[in-house]
Amino acid sequence: MSIYMFITGFVIFSVYMAFLIWNIYNGHKSEDDANQLDYEPDNLVMDGMENFSRFPSDDK
Repeated sequence: MSIYMFITGFVIFSVYMAFLIWNIYNGHKSEDDANQLDYEPDNLVMDGMENFSRFPSDDK
């Protein structure tokens, strides 16, 4: 009877570990996809005032 309990526990533990590793792998994969930028960063913004400071004003 105790060998059957050992085998049952080993099967449950193996299934748990398989799903744990699968979950960790898929969690990191989707996190890497989320970190991809959909645009190229604007390297001209160095003053912290965003885009409106680059255009001349129309105060003539």
